[in-house]
Amino acid sequence: MGPVVSRRSLLAGAAGAAMLLGLGGGARYAWAVSEHELLRPPGGQDAERLTSLCIHCDRCRQACPMGAIESCSIEDGLLNVRTPKVNFRQSAVQRTLGTNEYHEATTGYCNFCDPDGTGCATKKCIAACPTGALAAFDETCESIGKAVIDPVFCINYPQMGQSPTGCRLCIDACSYEAIVMNDLQRPEVIADMCNGCGKCEMVCPSGTYRAHIGESALAEQAAAGVTDYQASLAYLRTYGVIPRGINVLASEA
Repeated sequence: MGPVVSRRSLLAGAAGAAMLLGLGGGARYAWAVSEHELLRPPGGQDAERLTSLCIHCDRCRQACPMGAIESCSIEDGLLNVRTPKVNFRQSAVQRTLGTNEYHEATTGYCNFCDPDGTGCATKKCIAACPTGALAAFDETCESIGKAVIDPVFCINYPQMGQSPTGCRLCIDACSYEAIVMNDLQRPEVIADMCNGCGKCEMVCPSGTYRAHIGESALAEQAAAGVTDYQASLAYLRTYGVIPRGINVLASEA
């Protein structure tokens, strides 16, 4: 006589099978998008270390005084769910209505818990981590990522008959002098000086000015062989969001 299966076990097994069946393509999708690059908080740049030690306690997000950390969702891949990532688009720089006057951004980027720039500050996210998933981090010689200009979305690059605007919000926002205005009156990143704090991406107004350039427009121009559009489309597919005029990339690629 074979083993006796209780009614409760049978129902539990059926429910589990239904759940796995229901995930089907969704599970494959979740694994696929786990290939998206993720920007991690300071000390979380070693992805293998982070995912193996993180216990999904959410303490780093709660500790961040700048509101720059959020928890990954299923769209970031099953292995990454509830691990921390940084998002430099949660806040928006404020502009005085009817003018070009912008107000200083006070949240939404990483100030490395060192607003005065004196160095050697204790990073609150790292201090809050109970497992060491976020390692020690020195922003003077390490980086979250590197800022890269996107010529398609930067409003100092002419698009559709427009002229450069002279915008220098990213330059003025950078506390590390990692962005300068070049001879063409366009922002240029000095990669060796950038630590990926994200303030430049946070203040960039290109989302408003370049709203008409969506994924279909990128794909069309990329298919036509326009190099800049191909790079923008690659960014979209890598990070899952439309580029801004300046974007912090998890790697220097």
